[in-house]
Amino acid sequence: MPDARGGRLRVMIKPSRTSALERVARTAVLAISLAWLAYVLASWFLAWEPADAGAYYDAATRLRDGLPLYLAMNPEAHEVYRYAPWFAYAWIPATVLPRDVALHLWSLVMLVASGVAVWPIARLRTTAAVSLAALLGAFLVETAMFGNAHPAVVALMVVTASRRSFPVWLGVAASIKLVPIAFVIVWLGRREWMPAMVAVAVFALLWLPALFFDLSAYVTDPGTGLLSLYAVSPLLWLIGATVAAGVALTLAARRSRYAWIAAGVLAFIGPPRVVLSYLAFLAPAVVLTLRERNR
Repeated sequence: MPDARGGRLRVMIKPSRTSALERVARTAVLAISLAWLAYVLASWFLAWEPADAGAYYDAATRLRDGLPLYLAMNPEAHEVYRYAPWFAYAWIPATVLPRDVALHLWSLVMLVASGVAVWPIARLRTTAAVSLAALLGAFLVETAMFGNAHPAVVALMVVTASRRSFPVWLGVAASIKLVPIAFVIVWLGRREWMPAMVAVAVFALLWLPALFFDLSAYVTDPGTGLLSLYAVSPLLWLIGATVAAGVALTLAARRSRYAWIAAGVLAFIGPPRVVLSYLAFLAPAVVLTLRERNR
């Protein structure tokens, strides 16, 4: 604005202490997240043991040889097969390779899937987005190290989240990992029955062939529960899961922008057996939230 001499008055505004602290905090969070991701990536080849993939390979081998698909095992064993039959059939072509080769190749594919799962968040390029992508990516990379199918499930949900066919792919994802079915609660809360029914129908159809197998030995015991509240107390887990589901359902009914995020949180709190990588279900939740905001 002009001053008394016809010039311009320059107003100097110093950054507030709060703003400076916020910048420091954001930078610290970003640095910690990236450092954790770098640590996990660096330790990949030192602790690379895709034992979880052995469950898929062995299940496919049993199908190929006419043996029972579901076997009674220790619920903590890596070789436990808990998935729909189609996933084991999909692994049969891989059994032409030596077991170790197939498992390590699959593990590398899961490493790529981890990057795919968090890329839509990372490319937002904000400090918060990059920090979240790095943190969730680290959880997925660690899971990929063991050859678990979890990164593929999350990547599938992220890639298809912006498509009209998402309910179909959600059903497919839930047939591998039951947890994604928690996202249906948003449609139920909004009374959007069609996508909810499609997701549940696809999930049910993919699991239906399991009825033709002997399920008497199917492992339903969650074991210790690992990081789930179930490990502390089954009653506490039930209360926590119920509250999380209620919050997600309420937010969905109110058309809250946080409904999908609540579903992602439910995917972590709800299962009786959970690991840190289940937090990566926040990745498709964020993508779904951004899609609705852009609309």
